[in-house]
Amino acid sequence: MKRMFTLSDSIRNFFRRQSFPQSGQQRGTIMTLTAVAMVGLLGMMALAIDLGYLFSAQTQIQNGVNAAALAAGAGLRVTIEPDPKAPEQTKLAETFAGTYGGLNELRLLKISKPEQDPPDKDPKDDAQTLTANMEVKVEVDPTTDIPSVRVKTKVRTPTLFAGAFGLQSIRIGSEATASLLPVEGGTGTIASGSGSGGCWRPLFFPDTFYDSSNTATIVGDSGFGYRRPTESSDYYRSRFAGGARASNPFFVDPPGGGPFVTGLRDTHLESDVGSKTIMGQIVSFRPQYFRIANFSGLRRDQSNHSMSSLGDVIRSGYCGQIRVGDNLPIYQSNDQSAYDLVKRELTQMRQDFGDFIEPDPERFFHYVQSSGYPAPNTHTLILPVLLYNPMIWRVEADAEAATELVVTNFGLFFLKEVTLQGELRGYFVREIIAGGAPIAPVNMSGENASPEFRRRYLPMSVQLIPNIPKP
Repeated sequence: MKRMFTLSDSIRNFFRRQSFPQSGQQRGTIMTLTAVAMVGLLGMMALAIDLGYLFSAQTQIQNGVNAAALAAGAGLRVTIEPDPKAPEQTKLAETFAGTYGGLNELRLLKISKPEQDPPDKDPKDDAQTLTANMEVKVEVDPTTDIPSVRVKTKVRTPTLFAGAFGLQSIRIGSEATASLLPVEGGTGTIASGSGSGGCWRPLFFPDTFYDSSNTATIVGDSGFGYRRPTESSDYYRSRFAGGARASNPFFVDPPGGGPFVTGLRDTHLESDVGSKTIMGQIVSFRPQYFRIANFSGLRRDQSNHSMSSLGDVIRSGYCGQIRVGDNLPIYQSNDQSAYDLVKRELTQMRQDFGDFIEPDPERFFHYVQSSGYPAPNTHTLILPVLLYNPMIWRVEADAEAATELVVTNFGLFFLKEVTLQGELRGYFVREIIAGGAPIAPVNMSGENASPEFRRRYLPMSVQLIPNIPKP
């Protein structure tokens, strides 16, 4: 059957025969839209690159400011000086902030033509230039019970591609605040030396006690006539004696042990040295009165040496955590070989690290600084040591027979001399504790029982704290 021709076939045939050429106006419109879109896309790409670049710079600045604040915080526990406002301590905190913050260089790109840079140019020069142009502000108030330091910085950072749109640089900045956390133990102290130079040494010194005139006295020092706390008016109150620790061995009879903190009380005031505390004062410990802790029963630590080797522990220390309240075994007081080993090893340490100690910081501000250890109180001869309740010497026979002691305090002892008789001579410096163990709330609940107690008397660790806007 013959197929009939329809209207729809006619229409299809018509359109097949027709052609519609693109006009010049249409092509121009498409090219214009494409160009505009490409400019927009390039702009967004440039913005994305610049934003990533600025976020990276912001992170680098924050890392540097954090380091600056932590270092400045350590500077808050260095000096003992006559002015309560502690200007030398503030100066050190500001110096630390600048020094350690500057070590975290901003590795920012600087757009420049190759011919503008000399062939021997160090790529770090741009970073150092930008770091030098940073606006740094350090706020320190050392007069509060627990001081803090805030570091703020701003820097104008060049953009990479946004300059084509008129934005040549953007000002970015950051801030960080560090404070001090009272601690009751840790792994030792900050030390610049290699290895485990800042770890605990097995030295148990008698803590200070107060006599009838409330003057700090120490057992076994010739300056105090080698006096022992045998008078009824003598008393001991560890600076950790609060809350659950308001009893022997942290307090002694009568309950409370007197109105003052006695045990190696911290201070930043020159007027306290020799009366309220022996910190910063030259003292000596005769072998008859200090004891040697036996760390062999403790777990091995990261120093990876044998705890059973007394010589190793004297040289390198024990880097595990020790806390106030720990009960540690000691070598017998008549173990002459142990005491001879201590004298020999410490004498060798003095010879190995006996560099020149700068006299002015030591004489005027009671901290240790040398050419080999320029950061204050980081010298390898600053030994973290343990202290015990001196009231055990009320009865000499009991002290001589003791086979273990409770850690009632600890301190950082700068070893100036080891005599031929094995006497250890030096002084205690203010304490920044590494790996600090926070004090349990129950042991801080009675901290204000005495008007003479201050949180700043306790050893401290530095920590970053959230920035709280000022009211």
